[in-house]
Amino acid sequence: MNLRSVHAMVILLSAALAVLFGVWCLGLYGREGGVVRLLAAIAAFALSAGLIVYDSWFLRKTRTLR
Repeated sequence: MNLRSVHAMVILLSAALAVLFGVWCLGLYGREGGVVRLLAAIAAFALSAGLIVYDSWFLRKTRTLR
């Protein structure tokens, strides 16, 4: 496994972790309320989307590297 693949895998795992954190924050928001938890969930989902966009850009940019 080369460095390009490892980098792409770490970014995808980070995006998945951000989604899980967002779901966890939404669960807490549903039980206890609080604007901070809702904002944290929104930020986590936005970060996850940004990481996926970055990962696709990175893979496209480094396609010719092997």
